[in-house]
Amino acid sequence: MIFLYDGTFEGFLSAVFDAFLVKEEVEIAKKSAWQQQLFAETLEVETSPEKAERVASKLLETCGTRGFTAIVYIFLSEDEHCETYGFYLIKAALKHGKKAFSCFQDDKIASAMLMRKKVSREYDKMLGLLRFSELSNGIFYAPFEPDFNLLPLLVPHFYERLSGTRWMIHDLRRGIAVYHAGGKTENVEFADEMTSHLNLGMLIGKSGKEDAFVKMWKNYFRIIAIESRANPELQRRCMPRRYWKFLSEKN
Repeated sequence: MIFLYDGTFEGFLSAVFDAFLVKEEVEIAKKSAWQQQLFAETLEVETSPEKAERVASKLLETCGTRGFTAIVYIFLSEDEHCETYGFYLIKAALKHGKKAFSCFQDDKIASAMLMRKKVSREYDKMLGLLRFSELSNGIFYAPFEPDFNLLPLLVPHFYERLSGTRWMIHDLRRGIAVYHAGGKTENVEFADEMTSHLNLGMLIGKSGKEDAFVKMWKNYFRIIAIESRANPELQRRCMPRRYWKFLSEKN
């Protein structure tokens, strides 16, 4: 049985709730990504806030915040098996508790926890590598192209640290963004699909003082470097080349 959901985390938890009632082997997949298979039996899941809340509450009660966070990270990995393996891990966790998350001899759990690790690793990098630039309209804008869907994780972090600033974080790869102003955040609705993937800094233009700040940052980056201790290999590990296009100190 294959449960198809709307792609939201709430929809995924709703599918988990419904899948628990099925005794046969289960898969969970996004409707938008599903390709019809011969003889495959599918069921479209209706997203239910009540069902999602019941699953989330039970997970938090059984596995604590750390266990629940692991499930969120696995979901945000967007791996082709993240929902199915995530469901398998949830079933194991509700049965065995926190120790299910360290049951690495189980291939599905080991794969799910590897997804979690990859997301966590990139999230930690982005906390230091995300760069905001002031646009001509006064908004501090941070474009990036993460391997995983990190936007839901980054928003709470910068909400706390930049609460008095108007800012936008824009995932160019997925065409999604979040805007913050006046202590509130909201998802950005773009005019069209093409615009959602364009760097708005290039469209709107930078503020008059942004170039001066970039120049100062580059000078600071150059001055604090100790030439005799240069380690390009270590730098590439900490600042992977695929992120350099958004780092002012590397451009």
